[in-house]
Amino acid sequence: MSPAVLIDLYDTLVHSDWDRWRDELSRGTGASIERLDRAFHETRAARNTGSYPTMEESTRALVVAAGLPDDPEMVRWWVDMDIRFMQEGVRLHDDSIPTVRMLRERGDATALVSNCGPDTRLLVERLGLEEEFDAVILSFEVGARKPDPLIYEAALDAVGGRADDSVFVDDQAAYCDGARALGIDTRLIIRPGDRPVEGFAPSTDGHRVITGLAELL
Repeated sequence: MSPAVLIDLYDTLVHSDWDRWRDELSRGTGASIERLDRAFHETRAARNTGSYPTMEESTRALVVAAGLPDDPEMVRWWVDMDIRFMQEGVRLHDDSIPTVRMLRERGDATALVSNCGPDTRLLVERLGLEEEFDAVILSFEVGARKPDPLIYEAALDAVGGRADDSVFVDDQAAYCDGARALGIDTRLIIRPGDRPVEGFAPSTDGHRVITGLAELL
C-alpha cells in the first residue's frame, strides 16, 4: 500500500469570497446576515450528509430555515447565485495543485475529503479535481461528515491506504481530532490571512500546524 494524504477542500485547498457572496444573498433575499448564518448553521449537518441530494432541495432547506417564503422563484434565484459563486467566487490556493501533483509523483495516494453539499460537485468539476486526486470523497455523497470516522475510512478505502501510514490536512482542529482518533497523522493548516467560514478553534489540540500545503513535502 502507498502512503496516503487526505486533504480538505474549503479553506485548505481553495479559498472563497464567502463574505461578499453572503452579502449579496442578504441584499437579494432581504434576510439579515444573522438569519442567513443561522440557516446555514441549522441545516449544515443535513445538507452535508445527503438529506437534500440536489441543489434545489438543499437550497429550499436554507430558504425555509431563513424564514423566507417557500417560493420556487426564490429557490431558483438562490440556486443561480450558488452556481455563479462556484464558478467565480472560489479559487485554488497557489500551492494546492502543484503540491498534490508532487505528492502523487513521489508515490503517495491522494484523496480530497470535504464536508459539503451538492453544489460542491460543480466546483470539483470546474477545477478538474477528479483528475488531480486519486479519489474525491464528498460528505453528501457518502452520507457522513467529518469528524465521523466513516468519511475518513471511505477515503482510505478509496485509495487503498492505512490509517497508520496516512496524513490528514484540515483547517479545523475538530476534524483533525476525528482523523487522529483513527490513528491518522494530522496537520492543522492555518494559512496567514485566511478567515475560514467555520473560524479557527481556540486551541490546536496538539496537532502539528502548517501554513501552506507545500510544507507536506
